[in-house]
Amino acid sequence: MTHTKMTTAAGASRREVVRGIGAAGLGLAAGAATARRARAQARGPVSLSFWTFENPQQRPWIHKRIRLFTERNPNVRVDFQYFPFGDLGQKLSVGFATGTAPDGFVSQDWFMPTWLSRNLLAPLDVRKLGYASGEAFAADFPPAFVEGATHNGQVYGYPLWFYGFCNYLNTRHFAEVGLDAERDWPKSWEELGEVARRLTVKEGDRFVRQGFKFAMHAAQWTMIQFNPIFHQCGGRWFDAQGRCTINSEAGVRAMTIRASIARQYGAEDPADTIATNPLPQMDWLRERCSMFFCHPIPPAAITSQNPRMEQERYYRPVQYPGVERGKGYSTTYGFNLVVNARAPREKQEVLHELYRFMMSDPADAWADAAPFPLARKSGWVDNPSVQRFPHVAEIIRARDEGVPLPRTTVYNELADQVHRGVQRILLNRADIKATLDGIAAAVDRATEAARRG
Repeated sequence: MTHTKMTTAAGASRREVVRGIGAAGLGLAAGAATARRARAQARGPVSLSFWTFENPQQRPWIHKRIRLFTERNPNVRVDFQYFPFGDLGQKLSVGFATGTAPDGFVSQDWFMPTWLSRNLLAPLDVRKLGYASGEAFAADFPPAFVEGATHNGQVYGYPLWFYGFCNYLNTRHFAEVGLDAERDWPKSWEELGEVARRLTVKEGDRFVRQGFKFAMHAAQWTMIQFNPIFHQCGGRWFDAQGRCTINSEAGVRAMTIRASIARQYGAEDPADTIATNPLPQMDWLRERCSMFFCHPIPPAAITSQNPRMEQERYYRPVQYPGVERGKGYSTTYGFNLVVNARAPREKQEVLHELYRFMMSDPADAWADAAPFPLARKSGWVDNPSVQRFPHVAEIIRARDEGVPLPRTTVYNELADQVHRGVQRILLNRADIKATLDGIAAAVDRATEAARRG
């Protein structure tokens, strides 16, 4: 196996989906992948290309599993490449346009509609992935993950990791202001604002500590953090005709909530951040803010920036606030193993074998990449090492109760417009309704352009 390092920077109903992808069945196929050695189907030498995203825990685990597969199948050679998280989608788009896309890759789930609308992915045979039937496959994942990986009754993605966001609290800060993080964590958006205001520390007009902080550094983070607020307000990104509806009453309410931490409660300075793409939670890690919405944070990431916080464990994740108190939820997003439709049949067969082998030891995935939860339900949750992980129930709950990002072929355009709009509203105090009107119009133009091809 070769390893080319590109950079080191960091719906249908469930019943309809299941009926479409296969007849009833029970569990994994006999001779499950966890119990036997993977063997490539091709008899001669096979050279594959595979791309993924950079993450200091997830990327090395993927690389390890591919290396182990090639050791067991010496006729298979894999050119393994990885890219920064925010660049992978663009790299793939260029690759498909130029004929240089890889044979297999990890697709961020919000890009699945783009690939599927252009017939760029090959359907997967779930039996070759170790499942007895389509229903057995569907039963092994929460419904939203399966729906995002299927199209016209066929499976195109093998869900890998999926997770939601939690509100990460600095429990020492809570105690300093007389709050008990176990009891007083904010369960509504109003409570988030009030608690954040109480946690805020200022010297004159300068923030010493922000009570809560939204991410402002990247469009993807803007979308992940805003998406559930919009849903909780009753919003939907597009109407039945495909028009963007972010400028609806629900959108205005959601964006007002989004802006309230800075505008109403004075608990955040949107322009004051040290966040980076590798560590978007840097303000929280360095205790420059007391609360931050984030994906599961590995202990190693905390130790790298704040050893004392990890050693003394004065932090904990809790669920998102809700428009209805105590009923908050976050965005759930993740990653699918997919196959390039243009890859020769022989390579597609070997990729099935590779993916089956990669996912045959979910406990190993947790051991290397905790606390990022796998999408699948079986084979890992009851493992003692999982159950011992602090607050793992909160992490899994956020995954299972979250809502997906908008599934649209113009996701990049939508994310960029929302991000710019949030910047105008928070940094320039632009009018919320007028800004959302502009976002909707721009997204509608992008949708029309995509329809024309």
